[in-house]
Amino acid sequence: MLREPRRFQNGSMNITLKNVPESVYKVIKREAKRKRRSLNSEIIQTLEAEAAEAERRRRLTRAVKEFEAFAASLPPQDDSAPMIRTDRER
Repeated sequence: MLREPRRFQNGSMNITLKNVPESVYKVIKREAKRKRRSLNSEIIQTLEAEAAEAERRRRLTRAVKEFEAFAASLPPQDDSAPMIRTDRER
């Protein structure tokens, strides 16, 4: 039986990060300061942006597959060069 993850009263989850590379920490800390945010808020904003981008890439990949399937279902096109030449000769 699949259990629903525990949620807190405001609908958010707690995550503990371990072994964050110092270079990553410094960048996030600097960006948080620059944007006048707490470190926690900056990490949440970064995670939200990455999650939205991952979802966009997933949808785009699906749309490309649907487009390719649609294009493959179309009948083959004849060479249009003879038709263009005939039209130009008029």
